[in-house]
Amino acid sequence: AAWTASAAARADDLEIDLGWDLGLTAGFGAAWITSEALKSRLAPDECRWCEANAFDDAARDAFLWDDTDAANTVSYVLGFGLLPAMTLAVNAASARDEGRAVQGAEDLLLVAEAVALSASVNQLTKFLVGRERPFVHALPDEWRGLTAKPADNNVSFFSGHTTLAFAVAVSGATVATLRGYDSAPYLWAIGGTMALATGWLRVAADRHYLSDVLVGAAVGSLIGWLVPWLHRTDRDEDTGVLSRASIVAGPDLMFAFAF
Repeated sequence: AAWTASAAARADDLEIDLGWDLGLTAGFGAAWITSEALKSRLAPDECRWCEANAFDDAARDAFLWDDTDAANTVSYVLGFGLLPAMTLAVNAASARDEGRAVQGAEDLLLVAEAVALSASVNQLTKFLVGRERPFVHALPDEWRGLTAKPADNNVSFFSGHTTLAFAVAVSGATVATLRGYDSAPYLWAIGGTMALATGWLRVAADRHYLSDVLVGAAVGSLIGWLVPWLHRTDRDEDTGVLSRASIVAGPDLMFAFAF
C-alpha cells in the first residue's frame, strides 16, 4: 500500500550516518567542482545535439526576454541565493523551535547531499549529450566560437540551475514533511514556486530550451525526494516499507546511480 500524507507526517526521525553522508556529499561536491574547473577540457567542443524542435522553438518565442542578461542574473540570485537561503533558514528555525539544534544540522546535510548528487548527475549528462545552447544556436556559424565562455556553448541539456533549484526545494520540503514540521506546506508552496521561476528564467535568459528545464525539474525533484526518503528509520509491518538495511544500502544505490 502506498504511504499517505498523514503516514509520512508521523515520521519524526531520520537516520544519518555521518561517515556515509558527509563522505558522499563531499565526494559528489568535489566531483562537480573539479568538473567545473576542467570544463574547457571536458565539455564538447562541437555540439552533438545541434537542432531544436517545434516545441522548444515555440517556448523560446513565448518566454524569451529582451534583456536576456537580466534574466540570467535573476536566475542566479533566485536559484543559487534566495531559494537555498529560505529553505535552509526555515528548516533550521523549525528544528530550533523543537529544541533540536543537531537535527537542524542533519537537515542541512541531507539537502547538501541531494544538491551534490544532482549536480554531479547533471554535469555528467551535459558532457555526454553535448546539446547546443539556444543563444549559441541563434548565432551565425562564424560567431559561435567567440562567445564569452565557449566551453559552455554545448552543455544545454539539461538545465543545471533548474536541477539544483528543484533538488533544494524538494529535499528541504521532504525533510520538513518527514520531520513533521509545521513549515512543510509553506516550503512546498514557496520553494516550488521559486524553483519553477528559476527554470522559467533560464528559458527567458536564452540559456536553455524548455525541454532542458523540464528534465532538470524532474531529475532535481526525484533526487531531492529520494535522498531524505532513503534515510527514514520508521517501519510499518503492514506495508513493508524501507527497513534499516535498505536505508544503509541507500548511499550505495545513489553512488551507482550517479556513476
